[in-house]
Amino acid sequence: MDAVLDPGERARAARIRHPVAQWRYRRAHLALRTVLGGYLGVAPGLPRFTRRCPEPEVCGDCGSGRPVLVDGPWPDLGFSLSHSGAAALVGVAGEPGAVGVDVERLRASFDWSRVPAVGAQDRIAGFRTWTAVEAVGKAAGTGLRTPVSVGPPEAGGLRRAYRSGDSADWYVHDVDCLDGYVGCVATAMPEAVVSVFSWSPNDLSQNVGRGEPC
Repeated sequence: MDAVLDPGERARAARIRHPVAQWRYRRAHLALRTVLGGYLGVAPGLPRFTRRCPEPEVCGDCGSGRPVLVDGPWPDLGFSLSHSGAAALVGVAGEPGAVGVDVERLRASFDWSRVPAVGAQDRIAGFRTWTAVEAVGKAAGTGLRTPVSVGPPEAGGLRRAYRSGDSADWYVHDVDCLDGYVGCVATAMPEAVVSVFSWSPNDLSQNVGRGEPC
């Protein structure tokens, strides 16, 4: 597995002290590379990543922002990775490819009224709204630095989201995940078609098709 990850990924994994959490980090990043390799038609170990801050006047050269592919002999795909507990969610989109995903493990109880971005919602609805907030922040590349508000479901379950100070609409789709988890994918494309694929956690070596595995 380590032979596929780049030095930065291996270094970050090594800093994770809990053996299970470290293993899950490695598997999630192997999943991301497997998915990207399938899209790009290259071995999973070839793609190199950097981060691009959408607001350099705010963060400068801070090394944060949305992850992007370093220029290479491949298309400029948008991609995003999230992992929580035993689940990982990968999103990939073609140009104009801003995409963000988030997956969360459902905790037995949680008081969402204390989280302004969510408000007083029941446990599962609150987690769904929170994954939408996180996914939009990842797609925009600003994380939680800019407040996000999420509207109610529209036709087909699509929800619109808005970032403070940003006139653009964002669009979020719930993603079916493992029992005990909820996930969401966000894009700036109102007509985006979300296809979902899953695979065995023990079989990350093969290239997979288009979609957002969970």
